[in-house]
Amino acid sequence: MPDETNDFAVTAGITVWEDDPASGTLTTVPLPDITKPPFVYEFDVAEPPRSDQTGTAEFRYWNAAEALRRSVDFWEPKLGNRWQCGDILGVNLDRWEELDADYNRTSLNFYHRTLPDQTVVYTGASPDTLSHELGHAILDTMKPDLWDRGVPEIAAFHESFGDMNAILSALQLPSLRTSILAETQGRLYCNSRLTRLAEQFGITLHGEDAHLADANCLRNAWNGFNYCDPFSLDPEELTASLSSNPHSFSRIFTGALFEALCTFLDYHAADSSAPTPDELLHVSVQMRDFIAAGVSRSTAVTYYFAEVARRMVEESAPINAQCSAILLDIFVRRLILSGETAAAIRSRQTASGIAAVNPEEPFPLSELVAVSIPALQAGLGEPLLVDAGARTSSFIARSAGPDGRSLEPASPEAAAAAFVSELFANDQIDPSVYSSRDTILPDKQDSRTHMIVREENGLRLRRRLFHCGTC
Repeated sequence: MPDETNDFAVTAGITVWEDDPASGTLTTVPLPDITKPPFVYEFDVAEPPRSDQTGTAEFRYWNAAEALRRSVDFWEPKLGNRWQCGDILGVNLDRWEELDADYNRTSLNFYHRTLPDQTVVYTGASPDTLSHELGHAILDTMKPDLWDRGVPEIAAFHESFGDMNAILSALQLPSLRTSILAETQGRLYCNSRLTRLAEQFGITLHGEDAHLADANCLRNAWNGFNYCDPFSLDPEELTASLSSNPHSFSRIFTGALFEALCTFLDYHAADSSAPTPDELLHVSVQMRDFIAAGVSRSTAVTYYFAEVARRMVEESAPINAQCSAILLDIFVRRLILSGETAAAIRSRQTASGIAAVNPEEPFPLSELVAVSIPALQAGLGEPLLVDAGARTSSFIARSAGPDGRSLEPASPEAAAAAFVSELFANDQIDPSVYSSRDTILPDKQDSRTHMIVREENGLRLRRRLFHCGTC
């Protein structure tokens, strides 16, 4: 087994939510150190006294401090020695009245919503939401060249990574592992509070607009969604069926990874009908390692789901051939990889043998392809440059259509055009504001994800943040 040093012994410390305020389940954890290098985070308020009163700002501070520290420590072995933004990541737990949460490459930002009955919902009170937004920062640190890519599948993968981070970080708590195995009677692959992500946030959001979230959570990792061409989907639907919206489309990859996690547990457990908390911890660490390897070795192509999936299969094979086979089977059944691609992967492995990954081999950075969206198509007075997907990777993995046949990947031009069109349709970019490069970060109440920057060679689309909420 790998070194599982992230297990948190239950000792005297602070009281926190296990996963979400809606679950009502508290646990005791050691006092977190937010200044622990190299991944330091800093709140926008002074450190308050500890409190066990869940409705207080003091409780929310320490609850957030612990959830973030636990998640950072979990991923640290797979990261470098600093955040993408520098030495310190900011954390703003309550910026203003809004039902939202975001990561803007400098800080994690959370908000609150006052309901008609005067109940106040704080998005930063949920470890699920905290870990999801931190997931964006972790992925940005691990693979920074994904940030500005105008590719629908890359934006969706960012959301999937955030959701998987919430699940895997929660599993680092001994009390949650014990309780979730009891709740599911050892059969992890089912609907549970582990799969229902950000329940309080989702319930509140559903109350404002039923199309924005499930009735009992923001998203559910236990789902049966299969891959389909995002260009063929309605951009609006977020709950019952798939849409091209990144939050909705992300559920395909999240569902596959959660199914794989549960299958890993069945495989590793000495008694598959009664897996232990330690066995569940082991597979959570294993899944982290496979995701990190797949992401780090990936190329930022338009067919990013298939690219990460095949990288995960190939990178996991030297570590555990059975887990690699499980991943491949699930990715094929969910159409993330075509049968043709699966056969090619097996053939490559047979031809070259399953060699151990060289940890000294540098991670690939993707060729930057700038696509020019015509002025008329972009609705602007001049063309818009978009950082699009790379032309190719070393091996073109393909997803499958409903008939199982390989789909031809979208060109960078087509992917970028669809990406920009959806941004404008959802009011996620202001075409009337051209800013200098040093004003990309928001300094006012504007949660649109993108902006247009005037650079030396013309107008260029730049990402400002990732968010999930009403904005």
